[in-house]
Amino acid sequence: MIIDIHGHLGNINFSRFWQADAKALESYCVKSGVDKLCLSSSRAIMYDVAEGNAELDKVLKTTDRFYGYVVLSPTFPESIRDLAYLKSNPKFRGVKIHPDYHGYVLSTRSNREWVEEAADKTPMMLFHVSCMAGTGFSDPLTVAEIAKNHPKTKFVLAHMAGTFQNDHYPYFPNLDNLEKVADMGLPNVWIDTAHFLMYVYPGVMEKMVKIASADHIVFGTDAPLQGPMQMKFAIDVIEALDIPRKDKNKILSGNAKKVLGV
Repeated sequence: MIIDIHGHLGNINFSRFWQADAKALESYCVKSGVDKLCLSSSRAIMYDVAEGNAELDKVLKTTDRFYGYVVLSPTFPESIRDLAYLKSNPKFRGVKIHPDYHGYVLSTRSNREWVEEAADKTPMMLFHVSCMAGTGFSDPLTVAEIAKNHPKTKFVLAHMAGTFQNDHYPYFPNLDNLEKVADMGLPNVWIDTAHFLMYVYPGVMEKMVKIASADHIVFGTDAPLQGPMQMKFAIDVIEALDIPRKDKNKILSGNAKKVLGV
């Protein structure tokens, strides 16, 4: 089984290249070999939180292929009410936090306090972490510190915990933040693979496994930002790793089952 823990319903960045409704995402899964895809609403991230969460709620009731995240944001504090979806629709498995698109710095005291309050009300949270050089809206170490304060909640740090290409030396992916988070040794923290660097640069995935261990990596693709071919490439990269079969299975679905509680 393959569970993709990081996808989006709708249109990312309002670009026709990065848009997919439920039918298109179903086809992405079939073409790539993904059995389950966990989605947040692009509309909730890019435009209107309430509308987006409501849209995803309807979609989740129409198919067994998808699970969902409720998007929350201190920029729109009324969004805390949407935690009710976690009780009304069991297909919702947790919360998505995206400081970069919602325009706030996670480490700012008031923002962090708001997010920490939400952390006590959900079984798991998927955090976008800033993954471009020079950005810092959602610092992975801040996410890890929040996770340390909430040991009963499961946390996923997206985009390889902020792996990025150095602007001056673009051929050397920077995995420093991944290593810093892994060194904290938090049992309730996982890192997702939703990053094109995992299959563009040889050795990146191998280094990720060495740093974080297969026990703390979950498969994610950022679909539809990554199309079905890229989703398949990502699976192939994991299958090609020189690690035991049981560790590949952990990355591809075993860890996600634990995180999502499915």
